[in-house]
Amino acid sequence: MDWEEVKTFRMVMKVGTVRAAAKQLGVHHSTVSRRIEQLEKSLDSRLFERRPEGYFPTASGEDLARVADRFSEELFAVERHIAGRDNELTGTLKVTMAEPFAVAFFADRLPEFCDAYPGLDLQILTSFDLLDVARREADIAIRMDNNPPDALVGKRLFSYYTSIYANPDYLARQDFENRPEDARWIGWSEHDGRYPDWTQDSEYARVPVWGSFASMTLQVQMARAGMGLVMVPCIAADGVPGLVRATNRDPVPSRDIWILTHEDLRRTARVRAFMDFAETVLRDNRAALQGILPD
Repeated sequence: MDWEEVKTFRMVMKVGTVRAAAKQLGVHHSTVSRRIEQLEKSLDSRLFERRPEGYFPTASGEDLARVADRFSEELFAVERHIAGRDNELTGTLKVTMAEPFAVAFFADRLPEFCDAYPGLDLQILTSFDLLDVARREADIAIRMDNNPPDALVGKRLFSYYTSIYANPDYLARQDFENRPEDARWIGWSEHDGRYPDWTQDSEYARVPVWGSFASMTLQVQMARAGMGLVMVPCIAADGVPGLVRATNRDPVPSRDIWILTHEDLRRTARVRAFMDFAETVLRDNRAALQGILPD
């Protein structure tokens, strides 16, 4: 069996459709289909039932998935072990972090790290998803999480803070006291409901939530355009033209900021170097992360 075919098979098992698997793997959907067909041919067995709504594993597919998962875990363990023995400040280093962190804090500071370690091929993956460090999707994860995965090790720094923001003209048009139903929060999730818990400790508890917009950047721009209230990290909205804090209350602590890696990688020189650098950058920006405005 070809390992690329097996990886493609596992991705289709995970996401359920050829197009979704192709997007995750960064290949054309025809490549995914071809690899699955070649794998089925080499095994002389049908691995999926093709249906309009997606690919569903056959009994043979489920058997292969169990074996492939075990093999994959062993392969990733070997890769981590080998990478963990590498003390050279060269090679590729993959770091995942939320885009606001990358843009607000790291972009201007990366030249000093790259100048100090010119042999490193640094890759910054901006995502709010916790990419799987155990599977080498990333070597280091900078994450906002009160309960990071047990398989990862690292350092908890401090909490970031959130506040409520809106366009000042939007605030001036609303009668929050007598007609709160005419205003709206910009929603995070379709599962929020109209009056979710995250709004109830604010002075806008009677304002309903509208819509579902999972992108923080999109929420900030919608609020800037006068479409409603948002509750976002201070780093995402403080100083944005057209936005003001819509509350007299102090910002409130949210999740902890962690710098994480896998146990097998924590003593690798390039991983240690970036984790130390990242801690310095984040501590230098603690005031902004906690919503402390300059005098």
